[in-house]
Amino acid sequence: MNSSSFSSSSPRNSDSRDSDSRDSELIAQLRQSLGMLQVAFDAASEAMVIVDVDRRIHWANQASAELFVGGVPIQVVNQTLADVLMLRPLDSHAKAALQLLDPQLPLPRSSGESRCQVLSPNGDGSEVQLLRWRPVELIQSPFLLVSFRDLSPEERALVQQQRFMTDLTHELRTPLAIVIGNLQRMARLKNLPNAVSSRLTMAREEMARIQKLLGHLSLLTRLEVDPDLVSCADHRLGPLLQNWHDTSRELAPNLTLLGLERGNDLVVQTDPRALMLALDQLLDNACQHANRSMPIQLSLAEGDGQDHVIQDHCILEFASQSLDPPVSPEDLELWSSPFFRGKPERDGDTVEGPGLGLALARELVQGCGGTLSLHQQSSREGTTTIVRLRLRLRPTEASGAVAAAVRTDPA
Repeated sequence: MNSSSFSSSSPRNSDSRDSDSRDSELIAQLRQSLGMLQVAFDAASEAMVIVDVDRRIHWANQASAELFVGGVPIQVVNQTLADVLMLRPLDSHAKAALQLLDPQLPLPRSSGESRCQVLSPNGDGSEVQLLRWRPVELIQSPFLLVSFRDLSPEERALVQQQRFMTDLTHELRTPLAIVIGNLQRMARLKNLPNAVSSRLTMAREEMARIQKLLGHLSLLTRLEVDPDLVSCADHRLGPLLQNWHDTSRELAPNLTLLGLERGNDLVVQTDPRALMLALDQLLDNACQHANRSMPIQLSLAEGDGQDHVIQDHCILEFASQSLDPPVSPEDLELWSSPFFRGKPERDGDTVEGPGLGLALARELVQGCGGTLSLHQQSSREGTTTIVRLRLRLRPTEASGAVAAAVRTDPA
């Protein structure tokens, strides 16, 4: 009886012991994996924390502890983000970045990033970091993964350049306005010698050019930091282009518009002032580089009837010709970079202008939700440079244009 009882219970006890052993092994493996994962996160140079809806830190790696308190993660856990840091955003995402610190606001529902100065709660420190956040769901509760990364040398240089440009344009505005005012008063004096009057005119023109340059430089810097400066709405493309052409004839009598009638039916989402200023920059650049005896053309891209409409965009082409050979693909990529001025002309003259026009045009078009690209075509007559602008169509306009293309397709 006892023997029978022993023999019948032994397999069950053995199975239980085997199950307990397997569970223990799984738990040990899980602990080892979690430990290795923590070691990996602690070895990362990027500071990371996970916070809940109250902005309370539930997990932190070593880099975040060193950044916030100069200690170990246990000193950070259970504190709120506002307890351990202050943020000073440096770009257009300031509102979203500061929302991370406010427990009265809901957690962001989408990922984002911002360049920020990260300071201690008492305001010490001024390291610029790339702040990123991403929603995660743990145990059916919303959390936010927040990370901080040191900027690369190139990114730091860009931030410093933007600060320098902002400070420079701000500091020069007042003295420049004083000089321009004095020149205007001197120009109103009577009985000035012709030589003096001529030099005053030249000085006023030069000051006006510098003032315009500072304005463009300031706008370019602000657009790079805050693209939301451009405010888009629905506008008919045809009248916009016609108005711009009417005001630009004096600067460029050889400017022509092609296919304008097709633009009368297109409604684009744009900021008219931004688009006009972008076209001004392209025209100014064309006047500096193009052959003055050849026309400068602005057109809706030609094709088989509707190629100027591609999905939700329409395409404008700004074309000019020169006798110079085409530039290398590398230089063509740099043409829309700030301060790139190209090579000297054939006759030895230097290329005029500060090299801001195409960069400013690109930022303005991108601010309107479009793109700007440069292309060159070589022929026996010289080189044709084409700047292609993709402008965003009103959604209903885009679907209507595509439908019209289908209806008119001979196939």
